[in-house]
Amino acid sequence: MKLARTIGMVMLIVAMVSSMGFAKAKKSAITNSKHDLRSNFGGGSYTLCNFCHIAHKPASVSAPANTGPLLWNHTLSAVTSYGVYSSDSFNSYNTDIQDLGKSNTGTLTVSNMCLSCHDGTVAINSWYDPPVANGNTFMNNTSVIKDLTQTHPVNFTYDTTLATKAGILAPASSSSVDGAGEIPLFNGKMQCATCHDPHNGASGIFEQNFPTQTSGTFCTYCHL
Repeated sequence: MKLARTIGMVMLIVAMVSSMGFAKAKKSAITNSKHDLRSNFGGGSYTLCNFCHIAHKPASVSAPANTGPLLWNHTLSAVTSYGVYSSDSFNSYNTDIQDLGKSNTGTLTVSNMCLSCHDGTVAINSWYDPPVANGNTFMNNTSVIKDLTQTHPVNFTYDTTLATKAGILAPASSSSVDGAGEIPLFNGKMQCATCHDPHNGASGIFEQNFPTQTSGTFCTYCHL
């Protein structure tokens, strides 16, 4: 009888966890957040989205050929090396982490788009197709990230093999950790936007809307 009750309780917990849905932040949550940059640039001439995106890229826009997805409108950084994270434990996983530098000549990742502002070398209002002329304004120094050797690693393959070695949550697919696309992977790789949703102004640090059962920190969603 005790065993039956225990099994029943386990099945109930599994059912409850399985029924917990994700609630990805709406793009409109960026309004009046720190990524809503209109108030810093005179308002009217700037749209909410053009600091990062452009709806159409006409022939007059002098963007390089590999500007990547998301209709990117921001000038890319010319930084040639950011370095990569290294530690005894991470190195033992033998995964394919790569330097994110040379974004204008190499493969553009979602993290390169983040760094086009956040490495502090390109003005925030530096566009391929600027709406109006204006002086350059650079990233606040407290948000500049130039050295990725001292941060959580990005731009590495996050797969079941790595998860088994690292003792972390195995991804459900190559496109997302959760399988529903809420905690995204990009071509099987973890990037900045796996954890951070730049549109989620409802969150102080723009994290994805991770499940609530993560003990108050989204780190424990993957780090079991």
